Amino acid sequence: MKYPNLAKSMLCGIALALTASLPAQALELTAGHVNPPGEPCYEAFNLLQKKLAAGSTGLTLKIFPQSQIGDEKDAIEQVKMGALTMTCVASANLSAFAPIIGVFDIPFLFRDGVTHPWLVADGPIGKDISNRIEQQSGLHVLSWWSAGVRHVFSSKTPVKTPADMKNMKIRVIGSPVYIDTFTALGAKPTPMPYGEVYTSLATHTIDAAENDSSGYRNMKFYEQAPQLSLTGHFFLMKPVVANPATLAKLSPEQRKELDAAMAEATAYQRKLFAENFDADIEWLKTNGKVTVTVPDRAAFEQAVKPVQEKYAKQYGVELVEAIRNTR
Repeated sequence: MKYPNLAKSMLCGIALALTASLPAQALELTAGHVNPPGEPCYEAFNLLQKKLAAGSTGLTLKIFPQSQIGDEKDAIEQVKMGALTMTCVASANLSAFAPIIGVFDIPFLFRDGVTHPWLVADGPIGKDISNRIEQQSGLHVLSWWSAGVRHVFSSKTPVKTPADMKNMKIRVIGSPVYIDTFTALGAKPTPMPYGEVYTSLATHTIDAAENDSSGYRNMKFYEQAPQLSLTGHFFLMKPVVANPATLAKLSPEQRKELDAAMAEATAYQRKLFAENFDADIEWLKTNGKVTVTVPDRAAFEQAVKPVQEKYAKQYGVELVEAIRNTR
């Protein structure tokens, strides 16, 4: 007597067993970013690389740091085309491709740079914004990283009040909300690539710029602009965005491993930013010979009220209030 169904079942079982015993298909992912060594995004990508290399699913990560692949908008374009798997970019630059993320760039939106942003990004608001970013840009948000709280630094004039910024030529990210914010403060906002800031300060093409403390220190901007004012005008999100078609090539096991490694890298990146501020300020005072000014922050916030109101209307007052009130 023949048992055709039994024979087929046995063959299928053997095939599944052989498949399960095969090593995972090797796949090299790529990441590009603009940041230098010591900066939290640089260090977090290095941790992600190590975690994947130590994994068991065949995933590896090749990193192109320090603007090797161009500026952040270049990196976004390459991820969209699939030439890069992923990048971490300032929300202000991503907003040219996914306008909804610009809601996070409203000045003085977040209460702090350590807790409030992650209550928003890791909660239902962040999930909704992530989905809308993918709809608008075709980019998948893998994680939300920090680019810190931003402050003004200048070559000569210490900035204590908005009046000190009158006619000051200041480099900003080329985003409408950044331009509007510094126009409201009386300055002359000047968009330019990140990699050109140091030389532009040195040649007095610009008088000032704005960045977080780690970027100010690690890019050595203090050498040309030793006046640091802790204005805290923006908290800058720096999401990690990826090409969905490349992610679709991952097996379920590989995707699980990538997500776990990314979660560790994210916790590390945020922790570095949270811990670095005090150390950066102390180092800058002692070694960078930087003069640190604590300005009248309330005066800055009052000066940009029209900007806050303009962008609240643009993105939706209800959404902006939900972000402000998240606890």
